[in-house]
Amino acid sequence: MNQSAVAFYKDKKLRLILILAVTISTLTYIFGQIGVAAGVLAATPLGVFNYWMMWDAVQRELANKEANKMLLGRSLIRMVISIIALVAAVQVGIGFLFGVMLGLFLHLFTYTFDVLNILTGKKYQ
Repeated sequence: MNQSAVAFYKDKKLRLILILAVTISTLTYIFGQIGVAAGVLAATPLGVFNYWMMWDAVQRELANKEANKMLLGRSLIRMVISIIALVAAVQVGIGFLFGVMLGLFLHLFTYTFDVLNILTGKKYQ
């Protein structure tokens, strides 16, 4: 396993994404929303892949123009992946669709903690 993969597996946000996925899917299952729970579990790997694409792009030391092209290209790929997953999920049902949406965007919830760290003066990571 290369150093980049090891660093990604040690990433705090990746762990938080996985913890959120398990927590949300467990709670929604307990409350009888089986479709939402299944959707979260089904889409979490795609959400992690979307997060990795941006994480990897940021880790690279590229000139501004190259970095901008990579980030924009990966953003487009993320959008296409998300749209395909959501269109497929709507065929299963609204609960599953909602779960897939949550699974795809779990990484966005981690940004809340980044904002809180900045607002409270903690070192931004």
